[in-house]
Amino acid sequence: MRHKRIHALLLALILDLIFTLGTGGVAFAHGERAQEGFLRMKTAAWQDVRFSSSDVKQGEQLVITGKVKVLEVWPATLASPELGYVNVSASGPHFVMKERTINGHPAPASFSLEKGGLYEFRMVLEGRTPGYWHVHPTLFVLHTGGLLGPGQWTTVAAVPGGYRNLVKLFDGKIIDLDRYATGWVFWFSFAGFVPGVWWMLWWTMKHRTVTNVAVTVLSGKVPLNDPGEDIGLITKADHKTSTLIVILTVILLVVGWIYMDQNWPIRIPQQVLRSTPPRLAEPAQFVQAKSGRATYDPRSDTVVLNTEVSNTGSQPMKLVGFTTSNLTFSHGNGLLVEPAVVEPRQTVTLKVAIQNKVWSEERLIPLDKPQMGIAGLLVFESDGRQDSVTTEAPVTPIVFTVRR
Repeated sequence: MRHKRIHALLLALILDLIFTLGTGGVAFAHGERAQEGFLRMKTAAWQDVRFSSSDVKQGEQLVITGKVKVLEVWPATLASPELGYVNVSASGPHFVMKERTINGHPAPASFSLEKGGLYEFRMVLEGRTPGYWHVHPTLFVLHTGGLLGPGQWTTVAAVPGGYRNLVKLFDGKIIDLDRYATGWVFWFSFAGFVPGVWWMLWWTMKHRTVTNVAVTVLSGKVPLNDPGEDIGLITKADHKTSTLIVILTVILLVVGWIYMDQNWPIRIPQQVLRSTPPRLAEPAQFVQAKSGRATYDPRSDTVVLNTEVSNTGSQPMKLVGFTTSNLTFSHGNGLLVEPAVVEPRQTVTLKVAIQNKVWSEERLIPLDKPQMGIAGLLVFESDGRQDSVTTEAPVTPIVFTVRR
């Protein structure tokens, strides 16, 4: 009777697993929603991000350009931004970075960051793995993590012979990085893996403190510096085996070092590169703004931002967009502004209403979190010129309907 109950339980578990796998959907999330809304909106704003194409072949270039601004309203709960690194985020090594510039300056590694800094980037990638991949430009900030920019689905088509990652070495030799010395790397790693597995299996399967409960209990009563050979805690065979594994490991390391020194006599240590990119030439600014206040209606997904702005220029200006995190709102996709025009030398309270489902779908203003706020760039246009200014505001919900 007992065996029948066990069999029935196992059958139920197997059927439950099959049902779960059969009904599970494909996950297309890319990590944006996992970050807190205030973290995405108050850290960096992405502008004019463009992809050169949505379809490339293996070895063809995909160029990503745009700007990212580190906001002045950087959260006080995070370490101040000092060092950053622009890269791409994807579901694997599907693209290879060939060139990267920040503000027109080569940036192969990390560069200095500062609050309020505007960084124009250009990344040249090559398609590597055939498939349909989602790609984000990403700003990685020291002590903070990755801040995702706007993403795009990109198709990489296969070509005969596959992808070749060709680079020229110091001696003029051209190699394929994807295939160079892969046999040596695999077998040397495997050779180092064998002693490790041997060590692990010896001390878990052969050792009596694991297989014998009585010895395990008595091992706690063995005096200090006593191997406990009389109860079989550590035997002579243990000493011999451990010594043999250590000797083989040392021999392996020495042989590997000699082989490396003979075959690759010219070696350059991995370089630590840090640079400070030049500042972008910014046009004369004609707008100023102060922190404001905002309300949020979760029933209609509408944010209303009221902020005081000043037109310091000599021509009328109008709001043409609002950028927050990796999102940009403009007229035609839910952005309404009152007044429509701000006259020269005039200070007004600007009312910006944005109705869009992203507020709830992207968890930008979650009503069940301790921080509800909005921040971003107000983009103005005047006499054919554009200027942007940072604003932030605490958010007051009109109702407290929490969407789950």
